[in-house]
Amino acid sequence: MGVIQFQVERPDLLQAASSESLVDFLMYDGRIIPARATLNGKILRCERTQSESGQLRLLWPRFDGSVHVVHTTSLREQAEPYSLEVELARGQLSRLRNQFYAWSGAGLVSSPQLDHLIHDAHCSFRAAVLRSEAPELSSGAALLSMDLSSRATDLLCQHYVEQRLGYRRNRSAHLPVFLGCRLNRIPADADAYCSAFNAVQVDTRWNTLEHDDGEYTWERLDELVAWAQERKLFVMGGPLMDLSQDSLPSWLKSWTGDLVNLQSFTADFVETVVGRYVGRIRHWEVVTGANRGGVADLDEEQRMNLVVRTIEAARQVDEHTHISLRVVQPWGEYLSQTRNRLSAIQFTDTLRRCGVRLGEINLDIRFGNTPSPTLWRDCLSLSQLLDHWSLLQMPINVMLTLPSEANGYGKSLEEAQASWVEKAVMMCLAKERVVGVYCTKWSDEATDDASMAMVNSQGIAREPLKRLQKLQDEYWG
Repeated sequence: MGVIQFQVERPDLLQAASSESLVDFLMYDGRIIPARATLNGKILRCERTQSESGQLRLLWPRFDGSVHVVHTTSLREQAEPYSLEVELARGQLSRLRNQFYAWSGAGLVSSPQLDHLIHDAHCSFRAAVLRSEAPELSSGAALLSMDLSSRATDLLCQHYVEQRLGYRRNRSAHLPVFLGCRLNRIPADADAYCSAFNAVQVDTRWNTLEHDDGEYTWERLDELVAWAQERKLFVMGGPLMDLSQDSLPSWLKSWTGDLVNLQSFTADFVETVVGRYVGRIRHWEVVTGANRGGVADLDEEQRMNLVVRTIEAARQVDEHTHISLRVVQPWGEYLSQTRNRLSAIQFTDTLRRCGVRLGEINLDIRFGNTPSPTLWRDCLSLSQLLDHWSLLQMPINVMLTLPSEANGYGKSLEEAQASWVEKAVMMCLAKERVVGVYCTKWSDEATDDASMAMVNSQGIAREPLKRLQKLQDEYWG
């Protein structure tokens, strides 16, 4: 058992930002170790199963009212407690400096405003360290350093995206990236859809297509695929199997404890759907959420076996079909919430080492009050996530769900969603490995929150869609 303790001068900020159950440690090799954190007065005690050095990660509020994940530098165990605010400030400043010098070494041009923010963040951190005998003054200087580092990080990402996109557009007038949205029916305003998107993910949820055993309902999906082809949209099908939430047909639930029969039913469904659209849908997102799980109480090994069987079934029908796998909570929050042991990239890499042929990987990004959400992170975290997954040398699709809360991105939820989706899409466009960006909700449905869709209940475009239409004109028009 490993224990690291922190002296917290502002426990009110810690309690306002998050629950202690969300605290974890990022290890040097990418592993994520959950921590059992308890706050007793001004002492935060973090108990872990391992005693290795690691970076503490938790949610923390910024001066603008937003809340994001922050982390310390790598800390070892010691008898005396660390100062939480000082260590978080050290971690944020170190993160900023490392990325600034990495991008500057690759040719990024800074600005006086960015240089000034970085200088002020250094000065505030120095004051925090030198005033350790006065904890209140030290904590205040550390919090100021964190805010300056956060503002500098945002500006650094803005410079990076602008310069990277300028470089990419000098090489190619049209970026080789698909921008799409998930649909389960032909949109009422087809022109509005096509003015923003050049691709579509057609919804193939099992409980919709095969409501009764052996009885398939194809009409709506057939019409949607035909419409997409008529509009010359790139078509991705799926997900065929969602292991992160309950999308199994009701008749199958009595078999969920029987892995052999579950694999058999799954393979039959996949073969039927993929076989019907051979030549029309060449890219299938076969499984979603296998890294996290949640359906049928399958453990990691069982989910891996189910993924292998599902992909085999798809390839037996069409050997040349393009297979992608979607991972949820790619930053690894689920490791603190479930009994899983493998991070998302470890789960995917294990499948590949076992001989599973994956064409692309889909990263699911969703903030706010949604199923299997990711904790709020800034644009630099998204950039580093994409760089990390690029190490697998695979094309990447990013699946975006509009956030259900503003979290400092705008005065209203709609403005915040528009600002967030624009920044996320722009960062994705700056990455060579990203080949597609897909939004997950087009219109409000019975099971979806209308405030997270692209069009409202009257079919009128919301601000996020208008922002994407402008991006379509600028980068694909």
